[in-house]
Parts: sequence; C-alpha cells; structure tokens
Amino acid sequence: MRAVVVPADPAWPERFQQEATGLARILPGLVFIHHIGSTAVPGLAAKPVIDIMPVIRDIEAVAAAEPQLAAMGYEALGEFGIVGRRYFRKGGDLRSHHLHVYGLGHPDIERHLAFRDYLRADPAERDRYGGLKQRLAVQVAGDIERYMDGKDAYIKTTERLALDWWRRVPVIALSGPVGVGKTTVMMAVGDLLQEAGVAHALADRDALSEIWPRSPGDPFAAALAVANLGQLWRHARCAGARCLIVAGVLETASDAAALAEVVPGAQVQVVQLTAPPDVLADRLRQRESGAGLDWHLQRAAVLAKQLALSGPPALVVDATASVARVAARVLTATRLLALVSAPGAAP
Repeated sequence: MRAVVVPADPAWPERFQQEATGLARILPGLVFIHHIGSTAVPGLAAKPVIDIMPVIRDIEAVAAAEPQLAAMGYEALGEFGIVGRRYFRKGGDLRSHHLHVYGLGHPDIERHLAFRDYLRADPAERDRYGGLKQRLAVQVAGDIERYMDGKDAYIKTTERLALDWWRRVPVIALSGPVGVGKTTVMMAVGDLLQEAGVAHALADRDALSEIWPRSPGDPFAAALAVANLGQLWRHARCAGARCLIVAGVLETASDAAALAEVVPGAQVQVVQLTAPPDVLADRLRQRESGAGLDWHLQRAAVLAKQLALSGPPALVVDATASVARVAARVLTATRLLALVSAPGAAP
C-alpha cells in the first residue's frame, strides 16, 4: 500500500455508514461502532481508507464472525501488535477499510476517540495535521513506512494533548425540588447538545434508583443510583460521550462529590433549578394524584427549604420559563459548549 493523501471527501462518512450497517448485522455482542482516523474528521486530508472501530462486549466472541467478515472482504490479522485488539483489513493493495475491534473498556478506545474528537474540535490543529500529511506524502514519494515514521512525533505529541483534554469530563448536575422540571430540562439540554454536534450522555437519578426493597438507611436508594451511574458512564464513554448531564436531587455537597467519584475526570457543576411554591404545586397536580400527590407536595416544600439552607454550591437558574429557554440558560450558565471545545479552539 502506498501513502497517497487526498483532500477531504464529503462521501467518507457515508462510506462508513454503509459499511457499519453491514458489520452491525454480524458482530456478536456489539455495543457501538465508531468512525475513527483521519477520514472521520471533516475537512482533514487523508489516505482514502475508512477506519472503523467496533466495540463489543467480549473480544473473544469476534472469532465466530470471521467467516462472515471474510465474506465481506475482510482479511483477519489477529491482534497485529496491540494486545486485546482484533485487526482486519479490506481491499488488499488497494486498501479501502481497516477494522479495529475492541472489547468494552479497552484503553485504546479512549485514545482513538480523544485524537479524533480533538481534531474535530480544533480546525486549526486539523489543518496543521493535514498539511503535514500532504507534505510527507510528497517528500517520501508514497513510501508508506517513511510516511508513517514522519508522522510519529506529531501523533504522539498531539495524542497526549488530546487525552489530557478528553479526560476532563464536564458533568452538569440538575438539582432542585420535586416538580421543578429536572428531567424535562435535562432532555432539552440533550436536544441542544445534539444540535451542536456534542456527543453526550443523559442520566435520570430516579430511574437509576428504581428498586424494591430499599436498603436500610437509604430510603431514596441514592447509593444505588450513584453506583449505577458509574456503570452507565463507563459504557457511555466507550460510545464516545464527551459530557454527562444528570437530573436528580443533590441535597448536600457530599452528594455532588459522589458524582465525581464514579466519573473519572469529572468537572462537576451543580445547577439549582428554582420555581415559586405555587408553580411547583401546579406542576405536581398535573402529573400526580391521590396519596402520591400529597407526598410529592410535602416533599417539594421540604426540599425547597433544605436546598436553600444546605444544598451544595450551585448555579441558580429560574425554571419558570419555557423548557427550551431554561435549557439554553443552563448551557449559558455552565459554559458547557466552551468546555467541550479543544483548548485554543473557538467555542
């Protein structure tokens, strides 16, 4: 294979999608399929080879799919120098695809996603890399070994910067009394992040604590919710999530600290959603009835007072406006879009 670097092709993402659709039908225990490498970065000059990274639950299971992968044109090359990976290539000397299969939790998943997302987030760095590749391809007259050697120092330096950036995880914790709209606002924040192209995960603490019976001394199953959140984030990270939005009551500073314990690299910001008592009561009446309504009304009053006196330090956002407007205020107050931008890049 020769080192031929061409300008970015807007068809590369579609080529990835087409191939990934076929792979998804045959890979056992598939969790997620990522487009990685230079063709996954819009605007980046690259060799016209699509790098694909499936993440599966058990790396040993991929052996069962090798006959079907061979039928798709993939040559199996085993670990190919990286312990725990299974590597396949397609196209022979006219290479078209590389397949890097990893088991859930493999450290190389983070490395590939960090490098890709760092270049996606910083167009100036992307262009520096693209220029280097184009110059090298000419200088080495297509010699792939010399081309790879020429990129090595840049990749190692940029990868360290990318991992340092990737490992700082913005966590926005939406707190507030019952009825203030934490979950609804969380979903609306997710919509805004999707529009901005930011990979993210959403977690409702109440949903993560749904169990009966409850543990003695933990009537709201808060400890279980935090433990479940840690597992959710571990898997969301392998799926490429860059930040985490959590909805749920944080009654004390220790509740906020518990989030940081289960999300490595967490930069936690607590956002306290507020609304007048009559607004909370109206909202609860719309969603509850009977004894459940009475309990929630009492709980809302208790929490409003408790959070005002002893809740964790928080940014305060008025939740009486439309959900879309409240979500936009959360993004502004937390500067979340700037936090997920690469250092030196305009947010």
